[in-house]
Amino acid sequence: MPNYKEGLNRHQQLLFPPSLDEYVDEDNPVRAIESYVDSIDLADLGVFTSNGGSDGQPAYHPALLLKIYLYGYLNSVRSSRKLEREIKRNVEMMWLCAGLTPGYKTIANFRKDNPKVLKQLFRDFVMLCRSVDLIDGAVVAIDGAFLRANASKNQLISEKVTIKDIKSVDEKITEYLGALEYSDKCESKETTPIVKMECLKRLNKRKTKLDADLNILKERQVKQYCKSDPDATLMTKPAHHLIAYNTQIAVDGKYKFIVATNISSKGVDHDQLYPMATQAKEATGNEQIKVAADAGYFSSKELKRCIDEGIDVYVPMPDKQKKQKDKGKFPRDAFTYDETEDCYICPNDKVLKRQKTTYENKGIKRFMYYGTRSVCKVCPLHSECISDIANAKRLWRWEHEALITEHRTKMKTSKAKAMIKERAALAEHPFGTIKQKLGWSHFLVRGKTKVVGENALIMLTYNFRRLLNLIGITLFQKLIEAHKHGNLESIKQEIAEYLAVLYFIRAFFRQKMSLSV
Repeated sequence: MPNYKEGLNRHQQLLFPPSLDEYVDEDNPVRAIESYVDSIDLADLGVFTSNGGSDGQPAYHPALLLKIYLYGYLNSVRSSRKLEREIKRNVEMMWLCAGLTPGYKTIANFRKDNPKVLKQLFRDFVMLCRSVDLIDGAVVAIDGAFLRANASKNQLISEKVTIKDIKSVDEKITEYLGALEYSDKCESKETTPIVKMECLKRLNKRKTKLDADLNILKERQVKQYCKSDPDATLMTKPAHHLIAYNTQIAVDGKYKFIVATNISSKGVDHDQLYPMATQAKEATGNEQIKVAADAGYFSSKELKRCIDEGIDVYVPMPDKQKKQKDKGKFPRDAFTYDETEDCYICPNDKVLKRQKTTYENKGIKRFMYYGTRSVCKVCPLHSECISDIANAKRLWRWEHEALITEHRTKMKTSKAKAMIKERAALAEHPFGTIKQKLGWSHFLVRGKTKVVGENALIMLTYNFRRLLNLIGITLFQKLIEAHKHGNLESIKQEIAEYLAVLYFIRAFFRQKMSLSV
């Protein structure tokens, strides 16, 4: 008979049972969570929890609930019901909660009731990383992604679709009324089709609902409205078509920490460049910050606001002249601006003079430059310049067009191309980790205020994991202890030396592997 190891007798009492602490290793992440949360003065942040009754049980400490959420989000467990279950069966959670077992409602309420606290915790953690030189703001990459809202497409009201459905229902009602009128003429009332009468009732009921939906849109002066989450909107991309929020992040280039985040209800990014760039500048404290974003963020108005703030921006300019080129027409670049005479020279060497009237729309002033009808009509390049029905060529110029020209020149440099390439490596990796590896592809709360809080919790947890992976749990605990006592200089030096050795070893092995190949 082979000799196998035998386990403990489950029914035998142990005289010296191991303590719960012995089940948790010294390098277990729960110890880092414990150290971090215990160093925070949550009362000073204005945290809110449901208080226990005067004659009932006391409330759970908010620090306990924060520990539960940090552990849950680090381990891809976000549901309050699943967290409640983990507390009762997971040894690490038992250790972290010290045997306390809050219910799912209490757990869910903490996340729902404290969006401002969660935002502040995210900012404070960024400041902690910055205080030990893990964030420098030399290069910051901005990106956005759609994270699904806690809402159903079936609850979405769209003006375009609703009007189309009303028209379709009206046509069917007219068709049924005509059929019933014909039946009344040809047959007795006893033989009138009952089925058509029932269908007509259903159509009228459907039309009443559609009219009510259209009234909701008119009252709110919007084109779409989601009943289950009014702040969420339908967002579309080639690979996406979902009710979502547009999550924005700014990633520092030194060690890839997320230094700023925001939530938008719009499915476009062109109005997010300035808000995200200024947030990143404030978070990093770097006045010479360089910000890179993709072409979706380009906006002449946003670009100027960034330049006015002293932010060096690298954003590719979308090709808006492609349509003209495809039509066989001259692109805008074919017209040369003469700064001295304040006019444009067309490809036929004719002058387009500036009109005296200034046109303003949404705070943007533009000037119009136009050619003369007599010249444009007989121009040999007429067919390549304007349409057959146009009398003369017209061009519009923004009052700060010189900034755009300068930016276009800058984006053709090798430095700008390198920045855009670096942006993709910096900003797209965190979203890949967040959505694919950690499973944070959707929000569990509703309403923009609460979503902002959960988003801050997601980004805080990402940074927490990033810091643990970077310096290890032992050094992390030393950092928290030094931060608590206001003595960061010693630990700053220790972290710098540790990272220098770590990156030297990594570079050495990379070089060794490349030589072996």
